[in-house]
Amino acid sequence: MKVTNSYPIIITDKFTQSRAFYKKLGFTPVFDGDWYCQLVWADFPSVQLGLMKPGHETQPAIFHAATLGEGSVLCLEVEDAGLAADELRDAGFDFALEVRDEPWGQRHFALLDPNGVRIDVASQTGQIAPEYAQHFLDDAQAVIA
Repeated sequence: MKVTNSYPIIITDKFTQSRAFYKKLGFTPVFDGDWYCQLVWADFPSVQLGLMKPGHETQPAIFHAATLGEGSVLCLEVEDAGLAADELRDAGFDFALEVRDEPWGQRHFALLDPNGVRIDVASQTGQIAPEYAQHFLDDAQAVIA
């Protein structure tokens, strides 16, 4: 199998609110129907997200149920989580988790979308505690390069 892309699709009863939320966050619709919306990040169009109304007649039953939000995390990696937090706070977003540094070398904060999906906005700090550094694989860079 050769995978060429991957993106989440959030099936939601809050379709209109979700579309507005993700557009305000910075995503741009490239398909904007009344039952499905495909959004991309304009500067990096490989960063994508789909929104779909539940129970749509074009979809098989396996894709009918709406998300409950719990247990779903969408991670957006950014250059600087502190600056991103300032931008989103200025834009009126409420934070579910304030900006914090983690010992595994990450600075991040979290938002909740209208469905309860957690959005983890994160950047790497490069300051990794030894107990976490040992878990990074030496050949990981070769795999993701």
